[in-house]
Amino acid sequence: MNPTTRRNMVKFSKSTKLDKELENGSPGMKVGRVMTQAFVLISLLQGVRSTTSRNNLNVTNPGQKHPSPPVTLRKVGHNQVVVDNGIIQVSFSSPAGLITGIKYNGFNNVLNDNIENRGLVGEKFNIVNQTSEHVEISFLRTWNISQHSSGAPLNVDKRYIIRSGVSGVYMYAVLERLKGWPDVNMDQTRIVFKLDTTKFDFMAISDGRQKIMPSAADRDIKTRRASPLAYKEAVHLINPQNHILKGQVDDKYMYSMENKDNKVHGWISSDQRVGFWMITPSDEFRSCGPIKQDLTSHVGPTILSMFTSVHYAGVDMNTIYKSKEPWRKMFGPVFVYLNSASSRNLLWTDAKRQMVSEVQSWPYNFVKSVDYPLHHQRGIVKGQIFVMERYNKTETKLFGKFAFVGLALPGEAGSWQTENKGYQFWTRADKVGMFTIANVRPGKYSLYAWVSEFIGDYKYERDITITPGRVIDVGSIVYEPPRNGPTLWEIGEPDRTAAEFYIPDPDPTLLTKLYLNSSNPQDRFRQYGLWDRYSVLYPRNDLIFTTGVSDFKKDWFYAHVNRKAGKGTYKATTWQIKFNLKAVIQTRIYTLRIALAAATTTDLVVWVNQANSKPLFITGLIGRDNAIARHGIHGLYKLYNIDVHGQLLRVGNNTIFLTHGRNSDSFSGVMYDYLRLEGPSGV
Repeated sequence: MNPTTRRNMVKFSKSTKLDKELENGSPGMKVGRVMTQAFVLISLLQGVRSTTSRNNLNVTNPGQKHPSPPVTLRKVGHNQVVVDNGIIQVSFSSPAGLITGIKYNGFNNVLNDNIENRGLVGEKFNIVNQTSEHVEISFLRTWNISQHSSGAPLNVDKRYIIRSGVSGVYMYAVLERLKGWPDVNMDQTRIVFKLDTTKFDFMAISDGRQKIMPSAADRDIKTRRASPLAYKEAVHLINPQNHILKGQVDDKYMYSMENKDNKVHGWISSDQRVGFWMITPSDEFRSCGPIKQDLTSHVGPTILSMFTSVHYAGVDMNTIYKSKEPWRKMFGPVFVYLNSASSRNLLWTDAKRQMVSEVQSWPYNFVKSVDYPLHHQRGIVKGQIFVMERYNKTETKLFGKFAFVGLALPGEAGSWQTENKGYQFWTRADKVGMFTIANVRPGKYSLYAWVSEFIGDYKYERDITITPGRVIDVGSIVYEPPRNGPTLWEIGEPDRTAAEFYIPDPDPTLLTKLYLNSSNPQDRFRQYGLWDRYSVLYPRNDLIFTTGVSDFKKDWFYAHVNRKAGKGTYKATTWQIKFNLKAVIQTRIYTLRIALAAATTTDLVVWVNQANSKPLFITGLIGRDNAIARHGIHGLYKLYNIDVHGQLLRVGNNTIFLTHGRNSDSFSGVMYDYLRLEGPSGV
């Protein structure tokens, strides 16, 4: 084999024009900065082109012993390194460390010449470890402040591991910035692979989210195969090469997934019966916690491993690294897995099996990096969480069943959902609140938690320091959610999403068949243009919800957005909550709790019983998570606890008015998680 080195595949760059657009309207926009901005692509593979089709599913039979060929490494000329284990053969440019080709079971890899050259490029090649069983190689770049080096101020060490008998390649990167280096804003760090457009046609990201995909050419507006929609990531397929896709909408954000669920996804070549999968065995190096949503795979064919991004979070994330702030972090390893089988179902089933194997093997025992602690060098935190609600001189202590419990850098309660720079470790408690967080890297953390069915965030009273091999038992911990008095009425379910509210049918001319008739409301939510259905359902008058009569599953629209006013303009909307009180203590304080599942460039204004009078409460401008446009059932969670003086309320009928005060576009607005009015304490 004489693989030809093509364009650089493992990439890094400062922001392009796209990267510098403001993140406030279109789902594809990113925040621009005066300082250096890093848009980090750690690895990009351009092609897996299959020339023959054969082989059964590559699953080792435990009953048979077949010695695997040794792993070999050879240099080709002065600028290429090839690593081969007899199953896959991976070619790298050297010393850049860019993947320039993969061969798999006789399949040749042909690169896509149309990918622009950007990303992290090494300057020095090293062999970290080389045996017949295992090869680990490094491509290092060192930034020099005295020489005013070009590119973002980062030291970069890109690593690749190929093991004997393993049908894939492990990869990770260590990024470092030293104290005194220039400020840098890193809003995205990711691995990207571009597969052969002529071969890979079927995408799978979960059991229920699999489909034949359009090609990149099908999205071309210039050739009129597609027409533009409200933002450039979404197109209406008018004349695709595959007629079954005609009339549907394609948008990469339709295929986003929460970190906790994003373990394996990828592409299948239906013709060649080959699968190409991204497996992420741990979330510890990802940002913003277990329910942070991010991209997976999409048209290209593109397959991603997102480590950090502002998707579904916006500029509330702390992505700016100051000159006085030294920082070092390891991203990965992740595992790129290739398989071959006689059907798509077998390919997907095997990919899931391999994912389970990788998860169970974490932390790996074969990674040769001082930045990667092995199992015995990590710690454990365990305990039991309870929930205690206190009001009216009574206490109700409940098990914190299925609570999310995690460790992240020290901060305020809930700060984990915008924390971007450290490691995070999360688990789910069992039905009696017992939890164990295993394989925690040494360091100082805060212990955080939240429990579905209850509002707010928990933080343990003391920070926790993990040392190698240490088991820390925090015993019983008790979360006391915000509560001043009895519930007078409530709307929704406190689960940090808007999934329980009314999700309309899509415009029949702008639908994606993948999400039709789905039993999963989170999938139903992923149709394009649902925000515009509000104007159809409420063309003149806004939503009115009467407690005790209305059903939030049918009568509360999933997103509080603007109404179309014609000629590309929009009108701010005011929702009403009508409720009846049999008694009011005018000298006491009532409490209105408003939990938001998402917010995008909105200014929520609250009145009681008289709209357009002096507002009871104004959030001010909040939110850049863009979850409405990006088909996300939630973005960043926010909780507002609002005092309502009894003098503002009446015996009998009352109304609370909620105004979304920005009328800029279709995507501005909020998604509510839960609303509750409490009576005074002690009543």
